[in-house]
Amino acid sequence: MNIEIKGIHKSFGGKPALLPAGLELKYGKFTTLLGPSGCGKTTLLRMLAGLERPDGGELYADGKCYFSAAQRIDVPVHKRNFGMVFQDFALWPHMTVYENVAFGLKASGQRAQLRGKVLETLEMVRLQGMENRYPHQLSGGQQQRVAFARAVVVRPGVVLFDEPLSALDAVLREEMRVEMMSLVRDMGLTALYVTHDQIEAMSMSDEIVVMKSGRILQTGTPEAVYEAPSEPFVASFIGKSNWLTPEQEMVRPEHIGWSRTAGDDLCYSAVVQSISYVGERYEIRAEVEGAGIWTAYLNNRIPVGEKVQLYVSPRRICRMNSNEEEPKRGE
Repeated sequence: MNIEIKGIHKSFGGKPALLPAGLELKYGKFTTLLGPSGCGKTTLLRMLAGLERPDGGELYADGKCYFSAAQRIDVPVHKRNFGMVFQDFALWPHMTVYENVAFGLKASGQRAQLRGKVLETLEMVRLQGMENRYPHQLSGGQQQRVAFARAVVVRPGVVLFDEPLSALDAVLREEMRVEMMSLVRDMGLTALYVTHDQIEAMSMSDEIVVMKSGRILQTGTPEAVYEAPSEPFVASFIGKSNWLTPEQEMVRPEHIGWSRTAGDDLCYSAVVQSISYVGERYEIRAEVEGAGIWTAYLNNRIPVGEKVQLYVSPRRICRMNSNEEEPKRGE
């Protein structure tokens, strides 16, 4: 299912939660809304689901109007054919795994071959044989799989994820991230995922939508958004950034050299402030003369307080707009 959002906006108590937003979700693609708390990403997701009514704008799914303030169209939640996975799983504690997954089918009137559909979906999420258990008898990861199975058993046009992994511990979160991404792609689903975690966004997405203060700042592939951030906030929120000039020119830590490799390399004098071992390398924080604290990577340990020379190729410098008024699209 292709989704097109045109000028959707929302305020609560006179305070804008989402400024007029335009966005397209392409069939079979995994799109992530990424931003800090209060940026409007969950509000946008809930309006798409039909759980919040926009103040204005339009929403189309495969060319059909699902919402239009001007035309007074507002397709109810149960007729949108969207699946949703919530942050807290939202499983019925008094229902078995089977009953939880079957609930969506019953609610939408899809009772034909119900048992077969439920068991097939449970097998897809590796929960076969657990259909008679209750949620409290499952691990956090298993509960998350049940929530996902319930969302996709109805074969939705779009599946919506509202920070579904935030309740899990770090190890399980990484495992479920890979598993969920694989399931979405294997099933050919169109997905919209909400998170404030940049690692989730970068590792799972075909496209990232970076938001701040109710505004979409930049949309693009993970590579485009990371390598060519168009706004200072995007550069700072995704990955680590070293500023050559405040909010104008930036270089990523992995692009800082410890020796000159070309005649036009820029050279910066610095003093090492701290060093952290992060497994495959050391993360060095150094105070750069005239430019503040930078982060760089090195394969060997050096003493704190040592004076060093850092080199930057002009071709590795990201130059951006300091004006965050208009959304930018990564190429």
